[in-house]
Amino acid sequence: MLAIAGMGAGLAALMVIYLTGLIKGGAASRSTAENRNAKCLRFFYPAGAVVWNWYERLLKRRQNGPQREIRQRLRRLFVRDDVEEDYKGFQIRRFTCAWLLAVAGLIVGIGAETVQLCRSGREITDLERPGAGSGSRIYQLEAEGGWEGRMAAELSVNPQEYTKQQLEQLFEETYTRALEQLPGENQSLDQVEGQLDFLESGPPGIRCRWTPERWEYIDHSGVIVAEDIPEEGIITYVTLELSYGTEQTEYQIPCRIVRSSLSEEDLLKGELAAALKEKETEDPYGKKISLPGTYDGMPLSFYPAGKNRNGLLIAGMGLLIAVLYCCGHTQKLKEREEERNRQMTADYPEILSKLTVLIGAGFTVRGAWEKIALNYSKQVETGMGKRRYAYEEMLYACRGMQGGQPELQAYKSFGKRCGLQPYRKLTMLLEQNLKKGGRDLTVRLRTETDEAFSARLHQAKREGEKAGTKLMIPMFLMFILVLILIMVPAAMAL
Repeated sequence: MLAIAGMGAGLAALMVIYLTGLIKGGAASRSTAENRNAKCLRFFYPAGAVVWNWYERLLKRRQNGPQREIRQRLRRLFVRDDVEEDYKGFQIRRFTCAWLLAVAGLIVGIGAETVQLCRSGREITDLERPGAGSGSRIYQLEAEGGWEGRMAAELSVNPQEYTKQQLEQLFEETYTRALEQLPGENQSLDQVEGQLDFLESGPPGIRCRWTPERWEYIDHSGVIVAEDIPEEGIITYVTLELSYGTEQTEYQIPCRIVRSSLSEEDLLKGELAAALKEKETEDPYGKKISLPGTYDGMPLSFYPAGKNRNGLLIAGMGLLIAVLYCCGHTQKLKEREEERNRQMTADYPEILSKLTVLIGAGFTVRGAWEKIALNYSKQVETGMGKRRYAYEEMLYACRGMQGGQPELQAYKSFGKRCGLQPYRKLTMLLEQNLKKGGRDLTVRLRTETDEAFSARLHQAKREGEKAGTKLMIPMFLMFILVLILIMVPAAMAL
């Protein structure tokens, strides 16, 4: 009951946090944080805003807190300097999720404790006994009688016992199963050449014990150890003893051992295994087993059967996985960079064409630049266009110029950020026009546009050739499959 009260108090405190957020400006926190996030969380943003404010107050004492690192990451992701709104939305969403997890944990905990409390208050009159052949089950109880309060009690319930009729039926089923399994790899029990397959365990609680009639022919594990077997074979018995508690029954199973068609090496392996097993059974209480020193009058020596290379294998696999991870991680980063460069290279002729048309129509270089960047921004905001790296860099440079950055410096920074030769060439043309002036900028841009479209055409041809080369592998595999489908039926018909 105390646990439920404590969790209820915690849940009430979380609800107070939510109400405090609503009173202090829930609408503002929702409008700030619901950008780029699921709308189903917007109702809980006030609680996240309150927790975030407390968090910020605690971190004001620290000079280099985690806020700085988060802001830097947001600047890189959104390609802008002012990320305060994004930072605020990120933190509110973060602490809202934490608040929701805490609420969910308390609700589930209260529910579990309530169920347990209801169960503990319900009187029980019987206990379930474990099934036959399984282990005992311990019940923890609380007894209430003429004394004050409840007293702890413990009861160990033994498993259910088989009835005599059930036990006889299980014995018969186990015997039938053992009789089917006994020949093992031999043709039948009338022609036993190799090891017999003894059934080791039956249904739960029923123990199996095998006893050969003549140990000089069959050992306790079913291995045939006879050396000189007459042509007519040797008839012997193996006894199967089935027991359950004090109840037991025996079955005698006849079998005929014949001369083995195995090689001398296989026979020698069987005899050696029998000799080792005999040594193992000499002293079952000892800590060590003495291996035989002689065999058939000859000295006998034993050595480890090879070295365990698991450690080297694991170490090698670890190194291989580490190398593959490093290569794969680097390759993935390289592929993302190449995709960005391909996208910017593909957009370069289009940007040049737009600049040429706008400047030829009477726009200044800055006016044409701003019009292209702002049109792209509107398209992205309305959902009519996708995010493109080259246009994002143009938009960043446009905002820099609008914020007071010199036009020449904005173009230089644009070319440096892009890092590609075509864009550096474009910024060089724009810089020369700003420094020296002249009316031939449109002509140069047209020439550069023609060259860019020609380069783009050649790039498309190269990409098509690469795609054709990649298709050779599946085509070759399909060719092999067709050959198999044709040749296999023909070969089977012959």
